[in-house]
Amino acid sequence: MEYGGYFVDEKYSEIVEPNLYYDSVLQPGMTYTDKFQGDASSGLVHVYRIKTDGVQDPKVPASDFNHEKAENELIDLRLNNTQSKSKKIHQIQANAVPYSMADEHLSQAVLDCKQGWQASGIACLVHEGTVLSDTTAITKTNIKKVALDARKTVRKGQAVANVVLASVETYTTMLEAAGDQYTPVVNDQIMQTGQVGKWLGMLWVECNMMDVMDAAKYYDYAGKLQTVNLTEVDFIMYDFNAFSIVDNLESIRLKDSENFTGTLAQVEFNSGYRVTTAAKVAVRKHAAS
Repeated sequence: MEYGGYFVDEKYSEIVEPNLYYDSVLQPGMTYTDKFQGDASSGLVHVYRIKTDGVQDPKVPASDFNHEKAENELIDLRLNNTQSKSKKIHQIQANAVPYSMADEHLSQAVLDCKQGWQASGIACLVHEGTVLSDTTAITKTNIKKVALDARKTVRKGQAVANVVLASVETYTTMLEAAGDQYTPVVNDQIMQTGQVGKWLGMLWVECNMMDVMDAAKYYDYAGKLQTVNLTEVDFIMYDFNAFSIVDNLESIRLKDSENFTGTLAQVEFNSGYRVTTAAKVAVRKHAAS
């Protein structure tokens, strides 16, 4: 570097500029349930559900019992989604930079895998939920009616909606319409990059992944790879207890390499995703442009 004909020092900073990542919206007890985590010692969790006969009709007093067959069914939750990444850290490279190369790349690998973990979860919600028939464009004028109509569909299906994952477009429109009816929520479990608040009695969570990811992938409970276009979705309104995520591996390590002088920064997660009751998850999409 030259200042007016005089050479001055150049310096490489020891501070690494962070990359941008999508909002962290999947949080246990808020946007999904981890109630089956205790069963994660296997690769496949079978969840029992007792079959119901519906509303019982009344009988006259002194009537005999009608003996009915007891039945149940199984819901499969297969732990078959692995996120893994391994970065080669050559010692000669690490010696020549002013920051901890191995630590920085390990942290980066964790965040990359966490993003994939989240994308797979949202893809599961969209693919296994119930798609609403209404696809009209959401505006400041109609968003309240659209949201209440979706809630009506969920309630008529005997379910309760307590959370809404919304695209940035939908969330912004909601803020414009809600005004002072919107109540911000502060919770240590939610990253501050994500916008979270209450409106119409439900937790609204801004999910910017929906606005850009047109090919989110996950392996479903039958072992089939599903590719889901999240950009078609305005919001997902659901009962978070109907969306299960189970993890049976989380490995984060720095490992000396046997093939070169240096270290491997390695991350591996394994998880299963399942919407256990589709009627409790309403997916609102817009018409294709």
